[in-house]
Amino acid sequence: MKFFLSALLIFNISVYSQIIDSTVNSSQDFPTLNDDIKSFFNTGKNIFQAPSKFDNKDWITFGSLIALTASATLLDEDNREFWLNNKSQNLDYISEFGRIYGEISYAGIFAGTLYFGGRITKDTDLTITGRMLIEGLFYAGVTTTLIKFVSGRSRPYKNDGHLDFRFFQTTNDYTSFPSGHSTVAFTTSTILSDRIDNTYATIALYSFALSTVWQRMYSDNHWLSDTIMGALIGYFIGKAVIKFDDSSETTDKAKSNPDLIDSNYYEIFSLKYSF
Repeated sequence: MKFFLSALLIFNISVYSQIIDSTVNSSQDFPTLNDDIKSFFNTGKNIFQAPSKFDNKDWITFGSLIALTASATLLDEDNREFWLNNKSQNLDYISEFGRIYGEISYAGIFAGTLYFGGRITKDTDLTITGRMLIEGLFYAGVTTTLIKFVSGRSRPYKNDGHLDFRFFQTTNDYTSFPSGHSTVAFTTSTILSDRIDNTYATIALYSFALSTVWQRMYSDNHWLSDTIMGALIGYFIGKAVIKFDDSSETTDKAKSNPDLIDSNYYEIFSLKYSF
């Protein structure tokens, strides 16, 4: 445990340095607390209004992602059996990193450290990065929590089967779908990847997120389909925060050109990505 916490501390310092190095020439004004509060609510409003602005392409992409998750349920039982039969002490130890990386408490502390560290040092980019992480973790968390409550899916270790949905549950044993840890991990990695804008950092960040996805299945806490949906929520809400945060170029353009609000401004299901 101490080793992994130390590794995360070193990672946090590295991220801090990367953000400063990659955005040192920023010309943005330092945000006031009121700016941060407005951005938080504006981002949330735009995220939850986005489905009403979807075009045919967006709905096709959305439907494809739902189909992908549904298809994964066909592999849920086999995938669980595989990991139950392939446990080892070394893998137990390695998997701890994935669990920690997806813990909302650690992610929240990290986001808060960046945000308040940026405010104390008057570093605009660090503050905005912390703000984006807070926005992303909150709105992705709300989304995942609501789906967990409504679906009421049994966790694998309950041995009730992968199709046991009890609906409207609040107990931990019946809130398997989707994976909250996977949501946290992919939200964090998606936002940091964009802010750091470095190929090697991107590879590392998404590797960390995938280690969380694996750990949730390896530990028998989640089905394969749980982790896929959790990762998708984290990724796309992370992308939405990048697009809708008040510091983004897209938001600035939308403010000056209202026509964008009904077109590309709400396009958050773009899967294009380049290193």
